[in-house]
Amino acid sequence: MSLKKRLRAGLFCLALGLGSLAGVPMTPEEIEELMHTMHRPTVAQQLPEDWEKGEDVLERSAALRK
Repeated sequence: MSLKKRLRAGLFCLALGLGSLAGVPMTPEEIEELMHTMHRPTVAQQLPEDWEKGEDVLERSAALRK
């Protein structure tokens, strides 16, 4: 597991812990749904014209994030 994923999971758990200490109501089913959402694979959509140009959506999105 990469450091980025560990930090994200730790921050997520910290936020849930702080929320529970602050009295934010959250059922176990809601927490389970959030955990499943975190582990869901990411889907990238590629437009047909990008495919014809030979552009890779993941490479372009990574370049935009920088």
